[in-house]
Amino acid sequence: MSKVIHCPEELFDIDLSGKIIVITGGYGGIGLTTASQLINQKATVIIAGRDSVKGSTVAEKVGGIFMHVDTSDMDSVRVFCSEFISQYKRLDVLMCNAAIMAPGEPDKTAASKRTKEGWEIQMATNYLGHALMVHLLTDLLKSTENSRVVSVSSVCADSMPKGGQPNQADFDFSDPHWKERKYVPFDAYGQTKLALILHSRELAKRFEGSGVSAVSLHPGWGSASDLDRHFNFFLRKIVVPLFGRFMGTISLKDAAQVPLYCILSPDIESGKFYSQIGIYGNEDMQDGGLPMDFVSPNATIEKQTKLWDWTMKELNLA
Repeated sequence: MSKVIHCPEELFDIDLSGKIIVITGGYGGIGLTTASQLINQKATVIIAGRDSVKGSTVAEKVGGIFMHVDTSDMDSVRVFCSEFISQYKRLDVLMCNAAIMAPGEPDKTAASKRTKEGWEIQMATNYLGHALMVHLLTDLLKSTENSRVVSVSSVCADSMPKGGQPNQADFDFSDPHWKERKYVPFDAYGQTKLALILHSRELAKRFEGSGVSAVSLHPGWGSASDLDRHFNFFLRKIVVPLFGRFMGTISLKDAAQVPLYCILSPDIESGKFYSQIGIYGNEDMQDGGLPMDFVSPNATIEKQTKLWDWTMKELNLA
């Protein structure tokens, strides 16, 4: 297995007093580990998520501020952004981290219930909610010097044969919400994570000259993350704990290294992809990199532009 990439220690000495950072899904897993480090560096961290009880408890414990948002619900995203803009006059970092992974076929479980728009839940939660949030907070980002949007993607934006995703991730514009084709949970997840990379690249292009940077990343598979909460008992409690190391799992501390680098480093390049080690189907990418060339036959300029247009139309922003 490749050597885990670490954020340079000197970046953890930066005083973040006065900085305002939003982390969606920040009350657990990689989001919480990242938030805790930033709070230790004196940043004001807004931990945004849909579980108000858990979120408030965790935020109080680590010294963050909880704000409610459900990224699968566009009305909730709009309310969050409105409340945030009314309370804060700057936004240094927006970390688009909240996600759901492989909850099951649409409408077959409580977790896989389609949104009121009829959208597949992973598409709504992982991608569309964040795309709307970025759009609504753009003016605030532009008015904050050297701000950045950090989108948490995944090795699944490529493929992950060793982890149950043998198919190359792609964005199917003819059926993005899986209403006609046979539903494949990890393919649906990979579609959303590829979308985050393409969206980040397009944001970088559109933010050019504004002082706002946009990057995407693969954090690694944190072994104590609750992202796998929808896996069956055998896979989650037996297979992953016993064989996870051979499947590329790393500690949450290690999985927060690349997100922290993307938030803290003065050297990030807008539009680039940053990656922890990972079990990519493309073996040339398994060592990761800061940044790393994300190579996929489906990560094209044409799809990037088409995704932007589709997103604006889907969110009624066109």
